[in-house]
Amino acid sequence: MRSAGIQAIAVYLPDGVRTNNWWGEETPSSQKSEPSEMASASTSSQKHRKINHYDAAMDRYLDDPFFGSIERRVVTNSEGSVELGVEAGRRVLDAAGISPTEVDCLIAVSMFPDRIGSGDAGYLAQALGTGGGAFNVEATCGGSMSGLLTACALVQAGLKERVLVVTTSRLSRAIEADDVTLRLCGDASAAFLVGPVEDGFGLLGAESLHTGETCGTWLLDAVEDTSGTAPAGQKIRLRVDPSISHVLRATAEPYLLRTAKGALKKAGLELKDIDFVVVNTPTAWHAEFSANALGIEPDRVVNTFPQVANIGPVLMPFNAYTAAADGRIKPGDTVLLYGFGGQAEASAAVFRWPHVVLALPPKEASVVNPTTPQ
Repeated sequence: MRSAGIQAIAVYLPDGVRTNNWWGEETPSSQKSEPSEMASASTSSQKHRKINHYDAAMDRYLDDPFFGSIERRVVTNSEGSVELGVEAGRRVLDAAGISPTEVDCLIAVSMFPDRIGSGDAGYLAQALGTGGGAFNVEATCGGSMSGLLTACALVQAGLKERVLVVTTSRLSRAIEADDVTLRLCGDASAAFLVGPVEDGFGLLGAESLHTGETCGTWLLDAVEDTSGTAPAGQKIRLRVDPSISHVLRATAEPYLLRTAKGALKKAGLELKDIDFVVVNTPTAWHAEFSANALGIEPDRVVNTFPQVANIGPVLMPFNAYTAAADGRIKPGDTVLLYGFGGQAEASAAVFRWPHVVLALPPKEASVVNPTTPQ
């Protein structure tokens, strides 16, 4: 079986940056409550219970009306999920020096795609001019990990030679402006090429678990798109069940530990052999929580939440790109990747990092606090 891994990564951020001032200086007391599904904070009465790793990391953010959020990048020119994905896809192909026709499979991960009931794969493949097939993977915020493992399996089996995975977050369109959850969410895209790598590098072991315990906590409605940014005139609206706080607090650590231990066992390694850890960071405390739960030093976990907040399935490739660009992940390092997707799956994978081509970093924001919600 061939060795397969990431060959190149690119990330893209839209032009707008939304600071906390976008919501005004005064924060209504009604919005200083639990931070919806993305934050999953406990109530004040829960502070006096036995604190676990999740609660301990979250505790200092409970009195912050923005739950540790500082900035989020947002679309300002009506870019949809396809436009965001095309930007990242072109950047990674250019950086790798690969023609689109040399790609023989495209996997799209969109949260949420431009059209209700239809993913972005075919649209992205047509716009980019890639060869081979194209299909969608839907695993909520864990979609990029699911896409990565699927791509590696196709290459390892010899079914595909080079797979382009494109993942987008268009959360600002899916959450109403007065919903407190919007404070934790942003827009972004990333793309990575998966193909054959040197023997002994790439994917060494992986473990996935379904997250069925979280089912029913995230709810999606189809509503009219009054902004005119969705092609069919309808958009997804994300809302949550009140049980989400308790469900995520109860499951976050078991999912992380069980998948990490399973991936390490299959790779024939122990946690002490891991040089760096990349987790999804949908809240301000997830990096700290993950480090404490795993029992590793905090500086071995990357945290981009202060810069981009929660960018859904884009978090894993964005965090990996950031760590590699900063020199914290180097060729030859062993890296543990982890992604969690509510109502789908949690996955961990161990990679020996090959020489990964990094596209140029995303540009700085040019519009601060756009006045019209996108």
